[in-house]
Amino acid sequence: MIFLELFKQAFDSLRANKLRSFLTMLGIVMGVFSVIAIMALGNATESYITSEFEKIGANTFTKYNKGDDITRDEWLTLDDINALIANIPEIRNIATISQYGGQIRMDSKTQRAFISAVTSQYKNFAVIEMAAGRFINNFDDTARAKVIVVDETFAKRYYNKVDIVGETINIRIGQYNIKAKIIGVVSSEDAFISEFAGEQIPVIVYMPIRTIQSVTNQTRLGSIMYSLEKDADVRLVNNKIIGLLERMHRKKDIYYIQSMQDIQKMFTDVIGVITAVLLVIAVITLIVGGIGIINILLVSVTERIREIGIRKALGALKRDIVVQFLLESILMTGFAGMIGIILGITAGNLISAWIKIPPAVDIKTVIASFSMSVILGLVFGVYPAKKAADLDPIEALRYE
Repeated sequence: MIFLELFKQAFDSLRANKLRSFLTMLGIVMGVFSVIAIMALGNATESYITSEFEKIGANTFTKYNKGDDITRDEWLTLDDINALIANIPEIRNIATISQYGGQIRMDSKTQRAFISAVTSQYKNFAVIEMAAGRFINNFDDTARAKVIVVDETFAKRYYNKVDIVGETINIRIGQYNIKAKIIGVVSSEDAFISEFAGEQIPVIVYMPIRTIQSVTNQTRLGSIMYSLEKDADVRLVNNKIIGLLERMHRKKDIYYIQSMQDIQKMFTDVIGVITAVLLVIAVITLIVGGIGIINILLVSVTERIREIGIRKALGALKRDIVVQFLLESILMTGFAGMIGIILGITAGNLISAWIKIPPAVDIKTVIASFSMSVILGLVFGVYPAKKAADLDPIEALRYE
């Protein structure tokens, strides 16, 4: 019963100074809000990356040259892909991609572009969904067809529609010009970024790699991607692949293989570091909010010295004074924590919807954030509460 009375008194004290209490709570609100929003976005981004890599497959590998100081005889080429297909039966899919910078011209309009020169199986190694038409197939590549696949943002920006299959555009790569027919349009999940940045961001287009090579005379591949059959011995097959390439190019220790799991781990590690740094900033905000609570409670103690003296004179114990001030502190941080949680979850969901990744609010983070706000109220309320409880009742009654 005494505790309930102390709780009511603490609540009445906060209600009597609504604006001051609210302003004091803002620091905690922003701190909890930041923690929830950052963790929600971090978890959502990590889950999204994991799901995207799962679509590609964990049993996927990429083979690179070691370093750039290699001779022409050591380059990875399309001949290597043909040799791997012919000699390594455990390979399920194999593809390559080479990137070129260039321009697209439509009548009098031009747009910067990243031209991705790919083989027909590249779609098995990337999350590509067609909005119209089809992707590059094996006939396009082997026939060196002058065809192109563009993205949805490009189609909407310059043609005001998605289905632009059959249209013809001019591609410029360095000094070379290619007149290509559009055979497909790829869905753009990041369309909001492209629309926001407008023509400042180059569009991404895809063309058959043999078409590009026949025009530019560049045969070097940056990498070769391949996936293995489920029952394949990964280490054994990878060693066979490296051995075959070394025999073909007559040199050892010039190639290395990176698994999709390694790439995924690299991405998640980067996200983890960024999330950790932002969380440190959010925790600092919480601590600053806690310092604000100490300050306002000390002011409250000074304002209520006579009240404390009267209560002590009427028989109130030190612990009663301590509990009342601690309750005021905990009430402030508790309410602030709940407001921060609501705002953080809302912001996390809104941002997740905006960037088109599924929201991921962790209930453990919510509980931890609320507990942290209450603990801050308890910790930072101790000193003002003790100062109030230690007041001499006679001196307090004389205070004006």
